[in-house]
Formats: sequence, structure tokens, C-alpha cells
Amino acid sequence: MAWNDLTDRQKQLDRLIDSCGVKLDMSDRCVERVARSIGAASYELPFVRQRIGLRLRTAALLDETDTFISNT
Repeated sequence: MAWNDLTDRQKQLDRLIDSCGVKLDMSDRCVERVARSIGAASYELPFVRQRIGLRLRTAALLDETDTFISNT
């Protein structure tokens, strides 16, 4: 889902995830803590889970890229 395809509410939630202060992982507990911290409603949990997953995959890819560059 591209940034421009998100609703204003989804963009707001996405921005708040970065500053929520919760160490991110894909557990239900983490998703619920993040959602509570950013003021997401229960029906927004799937979106929050999706965006957390995106952040975790991006971080892993950046780590792999850094390692590849270091090893080259």
C-alpha cells in the first residue's frame, strides 16, 4: 500500500507508531500496546499490525544491506 493510497487517519497512525516508545515486534501484545499508545481503535489493529510488519521488514533489509556493503 503506497503512502498516497492511505487515508489521513492511516497516515496519522503510521506517523505515531515511530514515536510510540514501544519496542516493535509482531506479537499480539506488542500490536495492542502500540495501538493503545497511539490511540488506534480496535478495528484499526490490522492496519497497525501491517505497518509494524513493514517497519520490521525494512529494518531487516537495511541491516542486510549494511552487512553486504561492509563485507564487499
